[in-house]
Amino acid sequence: MLSYEGIFFDVDMTELIHSLEERKLAKINDELHCTFKYHPTSDEVFNDIVGQTFEVLLTGYGNDGQNSGFKIQLPDELIPYYINYDEQNPNMLKPPHITVSLSEGAKASNTKNLKFKPLEKPIKIIGKFGYWIKEENNEYLSFEPISKTKTR
Repeated sequence: MLSYEGIFFDVDMTELIHSLEERKLAKINDELHCTFKYHPTSDEVFNDIVGQTFEVLLTGYGNDGQNSGFKIQLPDELIPYYINYDEQNPNMLKPPHITVSLSEGAKASNTKNLKFKPLEKPIKIIGKFGYWIKEENNEYLSFEPISKTKTR
């Protein structure tokens, strides 16, 4: 089953992002990504861009002691694919972001609520659009098109 889709960052980008974090929290997130849609429907699966590499900008940083993360700016070509709407306000998109670290018991989904302070200068990073797949006892990242019947 497709759990979520988004831009995922490789080891080099992950190391760079972690090096920019001002205050690391207890749980370090090693699978850095920006979620474009959690539990997408078959109409929200974007096989046309899966596996493609994109440049995004880190534009802000936030840390409230529970969540630590970066706000990102997507290139214009990706904006139509970013459909990560807020559960409490279904007409409002969550700010595109990356959860970098968490305190014990914190939820990554709360990173969207951080007050991101603008960075002095935006930082370019590169990621690849992919799918996080969960099957029975197996979870993995895929950069291959999937059947739209595997969404739920």
